[in-house]
Amino acid sequence: MKTILIFDHPYTLAASHNQPHFRSYSAAVAQKVIDHLHQKNINVDIIDLHQDKFDPVMHAEDLNNWRTKRSLNSQVDHYFNQLLQADQIIFVFPIWWELMPAMTKGFIDKVLSVNYSAMNDRASGNTK
Repeated sequence: MKTILIFDHPYTLAASHNQPHFRSYSAAVAQKVIDHLHQKNINVDIIDLHQDKFDPVMHAEDLNNWRTKRSLNSQVDHYFNQLLQADQIIFVFPIWWELMPAMTKGFIDKVLSVNYSAMNDRASGNTK
């Protein structure tokens, strides 16, 4: 079984060790999940959005590419291909102002978008 853990916090996953002025409850939760999965011999790939410097903004060029079902960029393509290989996906992020962080929302909008499904269908010869 292959798991993808998508983590979103400005301090990155490195903030999981309760150090003063550099700690994140979300990072601690993510690390516990990773440790638990490793104990179960489950392969875990980690996408740390802030560490990767993921750009969540849908720029004009991105929107044009999205509308014409073209790739947004190589990082988004890589994330999408990682997700295709996953048996399960786990998101870990803080809830701020009753919502997911903007970077998580941007990840969902860019990576889990309709154009990637369509591109994948075309590549596999599946036309709906």
